[in-house]
Amino acid sequence: MLRQYTYIFLDVEAALIQGKQHIIEIGAIKWLPDGTIEEFSQLIQPIKFRKLNNHIQKLTGITTEQLRNAPSFNQVMPKFKRWCEGETIFIAFGDFDRKVLEEQLNYYHMDTGFIYPFVDFQQKYMIENQLKEQPSLSGLLEKHALTSEIQHRALADAMSLFKIFEKVDGHKMIETQKTNIFSMILSELRPMEEYYELYITHIEGEITSSSSLKIQSITTVNQNLLFEQKMEEREMEDGNKEVVQRTIIHPNTEVEKFLKYIISDLHHKVLITRSGLKQLSKINRLHDAVFPKMETMTLQQLLSDEESVNDFTLNNLSISTFEHKLYRLFSEYEEQIVDEFKKRHLFVKEKVHI
Repeated sequence: MLRQYTYIFLDVEAALIQGKQHIIEIGAIKWLPDGTIEEFSQLIQPIKFRKLNNHIQKLTGITTEQLRNAPSFNQVMPKFKRWCEGETIFIAFGDFDRKVLEEQLNYYHMDTGFIYPFVDFQQKYMIENQLKEQPSLSGLLEKHALTSEIQHRALADAMSLFKIFEKVDGHKMIETQKTNIFSMILSELRPMEEYYELYITHIEGEITSSSSLKIQSITTVNQNLLFEQKMEEREMEDGNKEVVQRTIIHPNTEVEKFLKYIISDLHHKVLITRSGLKQLSKINRLHDAVFPKMETMTLQQLLSDEESVNDFTLNNLSISTFEHKLYRLFSEYEEQIVDEFKKRHLFVKEKVHI
């Protein structure tokens, strides 16, 4: 039985020009359902391009002269879009390729719809193997006894990704990690005179078969974390010593219980945070709370502006008022959250029984 989808393994090379990343090469491997393979490779001349910096030239082997003779992004993309036609799933290694491609398509007022679903296979691999450190493409080639003639060229890296995907049965990995269920964690830590006031809100929800968002529960814990300050002597780089004040925050039993309950309930869910787990890392370390590697989204990615993200803060509201506000916000931003599940190929369609 043939698989339904055509996979497109994508890699882009980019250069920083006037403070922004610009694609200078795109390479892709198309793996059709019948097993045949097609290739796409094209250098791209960035807008306002003058000279490629030496580091990128050495890393990729691409020269300034080659880029000066290359077509522009808005000339290449219509050709690439036609090449991608069909029921496709894009696969990239890391989140950079999707981000820079979306940015450039939006800059040129081009439709981004043809690049979805778009799967970050590095994240899928880390979830499958519960890795804390991000693996490199070359590291995975070596681990799985695969070879690549060239690295840091778009087509060669796309081919390397395809080889790894095929070797580890990436199709199965993606399908088994699909889920409509999510947990959102929001936290705020406020310094007071004698303690830190901590709020942690845990929201459980799901995307229904009708592509709507359903909130199952919202729970907020508010606890005070006591702290003490100590003066410590620290040696500086030049060998001199200085006395610094260190703040030691003490763990809270109720917070520890709550965090460990949340972690125990995260299996096979998507985790949504305001700006990533880094915001929670200090609280987690303090309470020996270790989150599993899982599919993650942030409100910064999902919402259009910082003001929308800031809507998901207490702002001196009572807990009950804040939780009521969250129900309204989920209704308001339902489309963005549901769309991201679909864009990542996470959405599980309900089986129709005949």
